[in-house]
Amino acid sequence: MSDNRVHPLQTTLASPFPITERTLAPGDDGEARAREFAEQGFTVARGFFSKAEAARMLADVQQCVAADKVPTSLTDRGIVYTGGIYLRREFTRSVLASQRVIDLLRPIAGGDLWVCMDQAVTKHQGAGVFRWHQDNGYNHLKVQHYQLWIALTETCQKNGALTLAPGSHKRGLLPHKFVGGGQMEVQADIGDTVCIDATAGDVILFSSLMLHCTGPNEAEQSRVAYVAEYMPLADYAFDATPPYFVAAQKGLSAPHFVPTQQGARSIKNQLMYLGPRMVRAAKQALKPVRQALRRKR
Repeated sequence: MSDNRVHPLQTTLASPFPITERTLAPGDDGEARAREFAEQGFTVARGFFSKAEAARMLADVQQCVAADKVPTSLTDRGIVYTGGIYLRREFTRSVLASQRVIDLLRPIAGGDLWVCMDQAVTKHQGAGVFRWHQDNGYNHLKVQHYQLWIALTETCQKNGALTLAPGSHKRGLLPHKFVGGGQMEVQADIGDTVCIDATAGDVILFSSLMLHCTGPNEAEQSRVAYVAEYMPLADYAFDATPPYFVAAQKGLSAPHFVPTQQGARSIKNQLMYLGPRMVRAAKQALKPVRQALRRKR
């Protein structure tokens, strides 16, 4: 049974999408992209968004950065991470559920999708590296999900562009180690790599199991990228919190918020994450004790 309760954010979804709706560019072969993704673990869509659309998303990011008073755990050494943008900014939300984006995702990720998280990454001049990792190494999910990475400014090797290890998604989840500054680092050989320069509006769709990193920003300007994580509605993110944003159903744009994850109703999913959920519950139970001990010191 579906849960049709209306979330307070729902009212903002009634207005028409402010982005220019269009399907993929003529000649864009979704099945060819799907084959490329299966083999390489990523696909690049040049000029997917216009410069004007990228600029509007950048403005959304900048407003959220200005509003956030407490930095995230990953914000360090000139790298600023900002999350929950689609929850706060209607334009970005409309982008994520636009039919254009769904048409790009559908041959690769399926047509029933929700957004489990997002973040913008700003690398200011002098920002350091973000180490090699898989995104599953951070969220501890056991299934592949899909990262829609959007360049909001010019990005190149000099200012910390995205570097990928093609085909590494086929290796499954690899061991990671906490190395400080909020960062995890994979404990495995990387293999062959490719650095992908991008202009504002370019999109890189890659697997959450893809090994990737970003280099230091040695340029004079900051570079900004935005990434949203998509999961099939049947999959479960045990650590995600409501409201949950459904982007597509049956291959069509269907933006709405729901209070519960569809995948949470699966006994298989619940058993898959029983261990991590018990660890999380234990940490939450011990949190007041740790806080009391710190106050006594």
